[in-house]
Amino acid sequence: QVNVTAFAIVRPQVQAGRVKLLAVTNTTRASVVPDVPTVIEAGFPQLALDGLVGFFGPPSMPEKVREAIAADVRAAMDATVEERLDATGQLPHFGGPAEFAAEIAEQRARLAAAAKDLGIVPTQ
Repeated sequence: QVNVTAFAIVRPQVQAGRVKLLAVTNTTRASVVPDVPTVIEAGFPQLALDGLVGFFGPPSMPEKVREAIAADVRAAMDATVEERLDATGQLPHFGGPAEFAAEIAEQRARLAAAAKDLGIVPTQ
């Protein structure tokens, strides 16, 4: 049996020895589990998918406001916050709105192509 989920969810089971981590889907190893390879290193590059977490607003939000929110978030991210994120297997990366939008678009395109290859169609 295989499950793909956030490390924070399975961490207690991993620590108790009930679950074995085979790989992480991030493109880089998670420092909280440094001995666990990435799916790329394990020979499955098509399964690589970095988790994206961020703030969303309406499409009409002015770019100046987006940039100001991003700057505020970056300013709030100190070593303590980064340590807490790292402990859950997250890889903090505080890019700007354009970078975040590009990453979302890239992942959306990859997942849409995979769904098409598998014959999965969106529900109406």
